Amino acid sequence: MKRSGNNKELDELRALLSHESEGLNPHLDSDLGALRYLKDADQISRNLPAGKVLDWGCGLGQMTFLLKNRGFDVVSYDVDQGGKEFLSRIGQTLILAADPVILPFADSSFDAVLSSGVLEHVPDPIASLREVARITKKSGYFFVFRLPNKYSYIEFISDRLGRGDHPVKYSRSEILALLNSAGFEIVSFSLKNFMPHNLKGYPMIMRRIYHLSDVIWAGLDRLLTVTPLINNLCTNIEIVARRK
Repeated sequence: MKRSGNNKELDELRALLSHESEGLNPHLDSDLGALRYLKDADQISRNLPAGKVLDWGCGLGQMTFLLKNRGFDVVSYDVDQGGKEFLSRIGQTLILAADPVILPFADSSFDAVLSSGVLEHVPDPIASLREVARITKKSGYFFVFRLPNKYSYIEFISDRLGRGDHPVKYSRSEILALLNSAGFEIVSFSLKNFMPHNLKGYPMIMRRIYHLSDVIWAGLDRLLTVTPLINNLCTNIEIVARRK
């Protein structure tokens, strides 16, 4: 896939793909998938030029890595230590959760909290969101990325094939009501990622053939995510919110 951007972006991408070479994360096994994380990090930078950010449910640490590269003071937090090795390589300490809901941070500790593919997995969404609100400064940001869209065609197909791993999905009205009740106001709402960025669960040969045309899929994705009605079938919901 032909890429544009400065050298820093390309270096970040290569580092992420090198991380994926360990076979740890199918979301990073292509330029198409990794570039979506770069776009997420850039979205955060546009809203918050600097500050302290909690990478809530940091996973393997790819967003921590990108945000640190953009100058943020990042705290990495998760319920397991899957990303500990990678985080240690970039000089980052992983804080492990002792409770699935309660966050071990003081009130108003963060300028922003990031949920990248996390909110759909928590056992008590409203309780978790209230905790996020508690530790976020007044008017601080809450970024919700990669939230499964209830009407996604990809989620529908994955569930029918037994490959889905998102038992909880959200509609626009459901997630907006939930965030409002937890103390957040919405800055922006969008639907993202129409084309699949990986073929998780399919044979490697199929995945490689698919990614030979990443430049085509990326262009088609940009078009379809802004096409009315059709974009209702996008994979993810993306929200930028602020604590009231």
